[in-house]
Parts: sequence; structure tokens; C-alpha cells
Amino acid sequence: MSPMIVRRSHAPRVRFLAGALAFALAVPLSVHALELSARNNSPSTSLSQDDPFLRVRVDEARNKLFLEIPTAQLGRDFLYQNTLATGLGTGSLDRGQTGANFVVRLERRGARILMVRDNLGVRAPNANEAGQRAAREAFPSSVIASFTIDGETGGVITIDATTFFLSDVYGVADGLRGGQGGGAYRVDPARSWFDAERTKSFPKNAEVHAVLTFTSDAPAAAARRVAPDARAMTFEQHHSLVVLPDTAGFKPRAFDPRVGFFGTQFADLSQGFDQQYRDGFINRWRLVPKDAAAYARGELVEPITPIIYYLDPGIPSPYREAFREGGNWWAKVFEAAGFKNAFSVRDLPADADPMDARYNMLYWIHRTGPGPSVGPSYSDPRTGEIVRTVVRMDAWRSLVDYNIWAGTVPASGANGPNVSAEAFTMARRRQHTAHEIGHTLGLGHNFIASAQGRTSVMDYPVPLITLAADGTPDLRNAYRDGPGAWDSIAVRYGYRWYPNTAAETAGNAAVIREMLSRNLRYVGDAHAGPEGSIPEVTRWVEGTTMFDAATRTSQVRRVLMDKFDERAIKPGEPMHLLNMRFAHVYLHHRYSLEGLIKNVGGMDFRYALRGDGQTPTTIVPADAQRRALTMALDAIKPAELAVPARISAMIPPSPPGMGGDMTWISSNAGTAFDAVTLAGGLATEVLNGLLDPLRAARLVTFSARDANALSLDETITTILTRTWGANEASPTLAVYARATQRAALDALLDLAGDARAMPEVRSLAAHHLAQLDARLAGAPGSAGADAAHRSSARRDIARFMSGDDDPATRTRFPVITLPWP
Repeated sequence: MSPMIVRRSHAPRVRFLAGALAFALAVPLSVHALELSARNNSPSTSLSQDDPFLRVRVDEARNKLFLEIPTAQLGRDFLYQNTLATGLGTGSLDRGQTGANFVVRLERRGARILMVRDNLGVRAPNANEAGQRAAREAFPSSVIASFTIDGETGGVITIDATTFFLSDVYGVADGLRGGQGGGAYRVDPARSWFDAERTKSFPKNAEVHAVLTFTSDAPAAAARRVAPDARAMTFEQHHSLVVLPDTAGFKPRAFDPRVGFFGTQFADLSQGFDQQYRDGFINRWRLVPKDAAAYARGELVEPITPIIYYLDPGIPSPYREAFREGGNWWAKVFEAAGFKNAFSVRDLPADADPMDARYNMLYWIHRTGPGPSVGPSYSDPRTGEIVRTVVRMDAWRSLVDYNIWAGTVPASGANGPNVSAEAFTMARRRQHTAHEIGHTLGLGHNFIASAQGRTSVMDYPVPLITLAADGTPDLRNAYRDGPGAWDSIAVRYGYRWYPNTAAETAGNAAVIREMLSRNLRYVGDAHAGPEGSIPEVTRWVEGTTMFDAATRTSQVRRVLMDKFDERAIKPGEPMHLLNMRFAHVYLHHRYSLEGLIKNVGGMDFRYALRGDGQTPTTIVPADAQRRALTMALDAIKPAELAVPARISAMIPPSPPGMGGDMTWISSNAGTAFDAVTLAGGLATEVLNGLLDPLRAARLVTFSARDANALSLDETITTILTRTWGANEASPTLAVYARATQRAALDALLDLAGDARAMPEVRSLAAHHLAQLDARLAGAPGSAGADAAHRSSARRDIARFMSGDDDPATRTRFPVITLPWP
């Protein structure tokens, strides 16, 4: 049901803000609270459902905050949440950024009230009382705040909570110091206060809004760029005290690694020696059908309480419509779990506070540059039940999407791209919204979905651009226009309602069997990095295989490069913007090359459980590994790396007033466009991927099992033959050949000197360095740049052999980074 809106009263000077939290009936006393009550032997007044949980009083004249606590609430658990209400604008501290979320209780100790947090990361749920006590006493709890009692009357204790709520609970000072390079910040109480208009209570939550000014005598340069006075920066933090959900009617659901839900995990010290001392359950919202009988018959039934998200009023059109449409994709997905009208995205009521814990928000986040969008949630640490979310949607991402679209304009012919810029960008934002909301429903990233026919919005999608029959880019299928099969089956696992434990166990098992039989796979973040072993588990790729993806993206890249010109920007815009647009064109294939490289030393694997019929590991066939090695090295041939001279000539340096914000491709040549460093960065990226220490170790391990496997020795030999062993006759391309050779040498030196690498990996790398040095020593004489290049390489090898190599100071090409698409 919709949250209740409470009108504010406006008393002068002192605000008296009260509400009834239906708390006493919902939350049982904790074991700690029972022990405390017995020790104190204090009178306990029973509370009716309409009695207030807390009274919150702001004394504006004295800049103080008072909490009034009925004695019956002492020792009762509730949720404390902290949210950053205003941001820094750099991506490190965002408006709406979620912070603390933990279970606390208030205990009386003499003339003080303490806020106590138990260690829910350690439990013994199946032990007897003595066993549970032993588990608790083995680890510390935390007293996170102490309040002085200001008065007591009529069974109500008044405490002065000013110091706690005007403190930096979120950790803004740490965020300002971390990576900023400046001095420490501290809260100045004289320049901080409570916002009485946003400090209030409702039936199931109390809200405190604090405005904190942080001061420093030595602010960092980054802070100076975004603040009117970086010596004194004011941020707002919002505190929510929230009723814990009634655990009756909500059963934690078993965590299963094959499904892809986030989980609440803890050490279970009541387990036997034949178990792992670990347990957990998935994070999910509570959905209960209004009509259980109809639900059991297979009818779509509305839930008692639907999941409702609200749009930040600051989201402009057309994003607002895109966010609403993409978010509401989940309403259809929940039908797979038997619910209709279970999810919706709505406008925020006009008189609602977006920081109010009753509202699940989609926030519009502005920054000075590109940054991530984030889908976090607050959950009940006892059960994993999700109770609230604040999704942060980055505004900059659409500029990146537009850059990609604009890079296709010159190659699209007289009529332009076959999809408008707005349609292209909003297609991405619809998918993007569904993705971030998916996280707040409990779902993690699924980085194999794109290779299985776009089975999930929880993958990272790169725009699927193909070439039409006339050779122009086709953008019509750039992004999926709805959720996929994995989304539906995962939601069935997490949200299907069952009347009892036996039915839930059987139902979950059936969903897993169906998931496996349909090969609807999940592979998460931990295995999607550049060093990973499953080629298709790569961020920002599209395609059933990475051979197909690399072929397609390379072909599109060639067309975009061959046609690239000033039409990629609008008339009257600075020509320097071509730097940004060309970066996306030149690196159009970079992610598919990363996936292609994962075939080398590649191994598919499953999150298999004994008896589920899955094959735990499968090594990529040797012929596929060799093919991938060849294709990856083909991508960094001088002719592929070379930037046409006409493109370099049309890109001037950044004009005054623009700064470096729109410079994706930096230059070592000052005002001139530096195509060689750009090419060297791509070659470095490919060669570092091929000679990654973990990949190298797999090559050693797999070749030990199979004499026909691609070995590390063969891999390094092939790389050096294709780079240092190749002769480039064209003077124009020779500089690109030297860039590739330099990148190969650096990658090999890094591998040989990596103390974390397998011993055989390091010895093989060092052996090939010695062979390369001998080859260079015996090579025919050369002159000019080529001679200098070879001499430099030999000096670096000699320094390594003598133990004097310093990777930090060695000549190398930087890898160009781009904001996420």
C-alpha cells in the first residue's frame, strides 16, 4: 500500500514531531533485552499499537535534538540507517548514497542511554541457550553511541541526542581525505544544525536530517574544483530509525550460488564439524499473495504489499519516461512468480520527502564527469528481507551513449543513422534502469547472459551494432527492449510464495532443475575480469562466441574509421570534440578482444553442486585457443593500429575554457593528436591480457595435462614472432610496429618480474627475454629510430637480468580508459 503522508505542523522555534511506530507488536524482545530487563528489574509499560515509538524534538534556539523514548522500548531492536543526502559531485560522495544499515537497541545504564549493536555476523541459531551465549561472547558487540538522560516522566525518557546526530556517521571526512590528497576534514558544530522541516516521525519510521559543515585548513585540489569554498563544505546526512519487520510470515530463503542473488551470510557456530560454520540466505522483498487459494491454483494474484519505487522529481524528460518504462519491466517478470501488480515505478507525491525511509527512490545524480549508477538496498540483517532502496542513476551516462551514436554518423550515409540519437540513448537508459532496479530486488550481475541470447538485464550491455547490406551501421537492435529468461527464472526462485517449508524446499529444487535443464546460467562479478577464463563472461560484449563478437566489432570499427570525419560533431561545435568521438570508434572492439583473449588458457566452469549433473570445468579446446591467439595478434598489426593521417589532422587541442573534460585520448605530443600512443595503448592492453600471470599459470597447468595443449612457451614464442620477428617495410607503419614491440617487451618484463607469478611462468618469461636479447644482438645493423628502439630494448633486458628493473620508471604506453557505455 502507499505510504501515509503526514502534514507537518509549524510551531515556532521548537518543533515537536511525533509519530506512532507499530513496533512493540511487531518485534519481540531480543535475548539481550530479556537479560537486561531482568537485571534492571525496572517497570515495563505495555504499549498499544498506536503509542509512539519515539518523539523527536528539535530545539532550534539551542541547536539540540531530543529523543523521547517510552521505557517499554528499551532493549527492543530496530534498524538504524544513514544516507548521504547531498553530494560532492565527483562520484566519491553522491547525493542519495547509502551508508550504515544495522540493527541496534537502546539500553539504560545508570544516567545514560546506550545505543548497542550486536554482532549479527556470528550466530548459533540451532544451539541451546548456553551455546548461543557462548557464540555471542566469543566476539565483541559495539556500543556506537552514548546519550545523557535529560529527564524522565510518565514512563518516557528524554535524551539529548545532539552529539550523535551531528556527528559524521556516514564518514564524509574519510571520503574527502581518501584519494583527494588534502588535509583532514572535521565537523564544525558551530556551522552545523538540524533541519527541523525534515526531522519527523511516522508510524514505522523516525527521520532526523542533519546539516554538517566540514572544515579543513588544507583542502585537496579536487575539492577546490567543486566547492565554492573548499575550506568549509556543507553536506547533509539523513538518519532513519526504522521498525524491524515482523519476522512472522517471512521465512529466509536458502542461498544458492547457482541462482545469482545477493545474500546475507554469517558464521553459524551451531553447525557440526562436518559442515562449514557458514550459512546464509538471499536478500529479497516480502511478497505474500492476498488470496493464497487462488495463488495455489496457479492464478495471478496481487500481493498484500506491492513493491513501489518513486522517481526523483528532478529527473527530466525524456529520461523520466525511459526510467519509468524500463523499471516497470519488472512488473511482467514478477508474473513468473505468480504475482500481478507486484511492482511499479511511480511519481513521488508532491509533499513527500525523498529521504523518508518509506519511499524507495530512483535518484538523478549529477557529477563533474562520468561515474557509475548504483542499485543498493537496505535489508534486515536478521533475515535478508529488503526494506528500502535508493537507486542512483548517473546523468553523465547519456552523454557517453550519445558519443557512441555520434561516432556512427559519418558512416551512416546522407540520411544519418537508422535510429535517432534520442531513441538510441533512451533504449540504453531503459535497460540501465531495469538493471539497477534488479540489484535492489536482490539480483547480482550475470555476465554470461549476453552470450545466451540476452537472457538478462543484469549483464553489462555494449550496443549491438551490425553492418547493413549497404555497409552502413545498423543500430536498430542495439539494446534489448525487455527482460530475459534468466530474469524470470531467478525471480521465481527468489519470490515464489510457498505455504510451508516442505513446499518451499520442493519448489526451489524444481526451479533449479529447470534452470539447469534450460542452461540458463549465472556467472558473477568475481569471474568477469580481464584475467578470467570464460570467454563469454566479459563485461560489455554481445555475441554467442567471442570469435563472432571480435569479428563483428572489428568489421564495424573499420567502417567507422574509414568514414570518420567532422560529421561526428554538430556544426558550430569545437573540432576538439572529435577526440572524444573518435576514441569510441577506435576502441569499438576492445571489449570483444578482451573476451577473445580469454580463450587463451581458457576454461569454462560451473558453480556446480555434487549431484546436480553439471560438469565442473571444461578447458577450451587447443585449436580454439590458438585461433584466439592469432586473432588477437591480428588486431594489433601495424595496419590495424594505424590512424589515418586525415583523422589526426582534423583534431586540434582543447580550446580555452573547455579543459580536459572532453579529452579521452591524451597526447605525448602536446598540441598534436598522438596516434602512436593511442595505438601503443591498445597493443599494451591486448598483450598484457595475453600475458596475464593467472592466464600464464593456466597455460602451464593445462599443457602439463595435455601435450597437445597450447603452452606458455608456444604463446610467448608466437607473440615475439608476430611482433619482434616481423619486418615492416612501410615507413608510415614502422612506428606502429615499434609501439607493438615495445608493448610486448614491457608485458614480458612485467611477467618475468612478477613475484606473485608461478615460478615456471617467471622462468619461461625470463628465458624468452634472454632469447630476444640474443636475437637483437645478432640482428643486422639498423639506423635511426629503429636502432635506438632496439638499443633501448636491450638496455631494459640487461637491467632486468642484473636485478635493476624498475617497472614504474620503464618506458611504456598508457592504456586509454573510456567511461562505461
